[in-house]
Amino acid sequence: MAETSTNRTGIIIGAVGAAVVLLLIAAVVFGSQEVGAEYGEPQVEGEALPPMPPSAPIDDTATGLAYPNVLGQDFDGSIVTIDNGDGRAKGIVFLAHWCPHCQDEVPRVQAWLDATGGDPGVDLYSVTSAMNSGRGNYPPSEWLDGEGWTVPTIRDDQQNSVYSSYGAGGFPYWVFTNADGTVAVRTSGQLTTEQLTTILSTLET
Repeated sequence: MAETSTNRTGIIIGAVGAAVVLLLIAAVVFGSQEVGAEYGEPQVEGEALPPMPPSAPIDDTATGLAYPNVLGQDFDGSIVTIDNGDGRAKGIVFLAHWCPHCQDEVPRVQAWLDATGGDPGVDLYSVTSAMNSGRGNYPPSEWLDGEGWTVPTIRDDQQNSVYSSYGAGGFPYWVFTNADGTVAVRTSGQLTTEQLTTILSTLET
């Protein structure tokens, strides 16, 4: 009985120790980020995608390339990850609070999500980038909250690192990916609901 009790105690101590290590890692990575801050400190891992051609609304120059992994936080301080190894197709939209096309895109996408629940085979993410307190519709946290935005969101940093690593294709800027962790297609500019659903239906899930 004493040996069994000792083993259980060791397991418990080990589990607690592992939890403490994870908390310490999170504290180191995100310790300087305050909840509700507009900028984040996302961690980007992997080779950056080539720049999006400036005059191409639909682009396939990155098709077949692995997209970067991103570990970041939303405006509530929750961790959000974009992982190219999780076996899920994705639609990632980059938004700027001052962009009128983004201001049209967000409520349209949210209305579609509210009405349909989205595409079960595709995970949606958003990244708020290019923040500027001197431009309109600031801060982005209040804007998205006011729109009832339910898409998991990562706060980009002051260098727009996430946006740049995905090719920086204007705003709104969509990067659609397949379940194998590669880019399917990139688009720049607004999408109608029909265009969005058509692209989602072509992704390999």
